[in-house]
Amino acid sequence: MKDYTNYTTSDFILDDSFRRWVLKNTPTDHDFWVEWIKQNPGQAENVTIAQQFIHSMHQAHELVTEDEIKIELNRLSEARSPKEITFIPLLNRITYWKQAVAAVIVIGLVGFLYTVLKTNLTSPAAYELRKSEWGEQLVEIDNKGTAQKIITLPDGSLVTLYPKSRLSYPKTFVTSQRTVNLSGAAFFNVTKNPKRPFLVYANELVTKVLGTSFTVRAFDKDAKVEVIVKTGKVSVFSAKDANAETNTPALTGLILTPNQQVVFDRKALNMTKTLVGLPAPVIAPEEQKSTFTFINTPVNEAFEKLSNAYGVTIVHDPAVLKGCEISAEFTDESFYEQLDLICKAIDARYEVANAQIVIYSKGCSNN
Repeated sequence: MKDYTNYTTSDFILDDSFRRWVLKNTPTDHDFWVEWIKQNPGQAENVTIAQQFIHSMHQAHELVTEDEIKIELNRLSEARSPKEITFIPLLNRITYWKQAVAAVIVIGLVGFLYTVLKTNLTSPAAYELRKSEWGEQLVEIDNKGTAQKIITLPDGSLVTLYPKSRLSYPKTFVTSQRTVNLSGAAFFNVTKNPKRPFLVYANELVTKVLGTSFTVRAFDKDAKVEVIVKTGKVSVFSAKDANAETNTPALTGLILTPNQQVVFDRKALNMTKTLVGLPAPVIAPEEQKSTFTFINTPVNEAFEKLSNAYGVTIVHDPAVLKGCEISAEFTDESFYEQLDLICKAIDARYEVANAQIVIYSKGCSNN
């Protein structure tokens, strides 16, 4: 048996068994490669790039003639070297494959493709690769329409699947985890079960919850992946760390709470935690009127009520604001509008930092 441990992208592209798996997915090749990838997660990136390249070459071969391919390869070759490439006549598809791929590798197109795939992010390879790795029979919902689709998962959790999005999941959650695979955008309202974490795999990120509601945006062509929390607590981490992070019920990784979001830059490979653009109250509507009515209310108390109502941490110095009071009734004002009005009334200002609100004030001793 071959040792694929140190295979490069080009090695995978030229391997007969690997190509059969990618193009034909025969049972023998499928079982071997799915198990091999599970045992060698460090090769996932090379495997993904090779898969994408093989599909691209296969589609191109069906759409253009051999002469057109020769002309294009010659043009690319001349851009790198004045020497001409001599082509052997096409004998069959496999011979062509080896000649064309070898020529492409020599002139550096594999490196070019690797760069393009990492920066343009146009392929659903991560989603497809996970489907293949999971192996078990999955339910797949592909929302090709213009309206949202409501999906009930085996555990009773509800998913609102947005247009141009796909979701795959097991028919039954039989393991200690509830795992789904997303390409696109969806809102999840997860049934609470502390003993069985709920995991959403979406491009390079994994979102882990015990029971909460949140939105994931992970379209293949987008340069960013977003996770936005509505209620509860959510853990977000890189898919590369999935083995370590998913084997425990505890929420580790980057923790998000209501009205917080994480934005993952797929090119820079970094995550940024921020507040959402328009925080929404996390308390019941009937509680909001009394919460947002202030009559000679100490500002420290007003900030505490506002913080509890929106689930947003408001950092301030109680000693500095001890003499400050506010009288106001907020009805349709947004979270930030309320902050603006309170700060204006006490001659203070605020900043958003690390998904928190930080209040700056000199106090109200002269009020």
